[in-house]
Amino acid sequence: MRLSLGHTMLEISYPLACLMTTILLIDHSMNIWICFLAALMHEGGHLLVLQCCHTPPRHIRLSLFDIAIVDRQTYRHTRSQALAITLAGITVNFLSALIGWLLWRITSWTWLPVFVTAHLTLGLFNALPVSSLDGGQALCLLLSQRYSPRTTQRILTVLSVAVLLPTACLGFYWLLKTRYNFTLLLVSLYLLIVLLKE
Repeated sequence: MRLSLGHTMLEISYPLACLMTTILLIDHSMNIWICFLAALMHEGGHLLVLQCCHTPPRHIRLSLFDIAIVDRQTYRHTRSQALAITLAGITVNFLSALIGWLLWRITSWTWLPVFVTAHLTLGLFNALPVSSLDGGQALCLLLSQRYSPRTTQRILTVLSVAVLLPTACLGFYWLLKTRYNFTLLLVSLYLLIVLLKE
């Protein structure tokens, strides 16, 4: 499913559309929607900095496992701009978690703990030094200042595997413990497959 927003193409995969429709019909707690909002706010951080750099994205793709922003003019960004774009989503998550926690201390609104947890979890996960996550991309930018592209890629690949294997094991343990929560295991395996394809 594709929509045109000015000069940007928004593509939503059919599996994601089906999943969100199912959740809308089944989940009355709204917790999943708060988590989805955290993901949208994360990507909104990237989009905001891209707009500030006068390089709006060409294509935004929402799929079952990720939200991909295709940067229109990546090569035109300075290293500091690229780093700001990369870290913008994590920054939004951590700031939102802090604001949500402060509001919860003042108001005690029952949905705020879920909001804070969603933003913290998403921010911390994306900060991991894995090549396809924001933390890995930021680390790649920093390493490329000192090392050759080949050495940078090797370091990042080793770090990615060193982080993803224990994360997948933790996800498997969590699945055995809860008997239903397979999210961490699924995401870790997906990132390992993406890493192997690269």
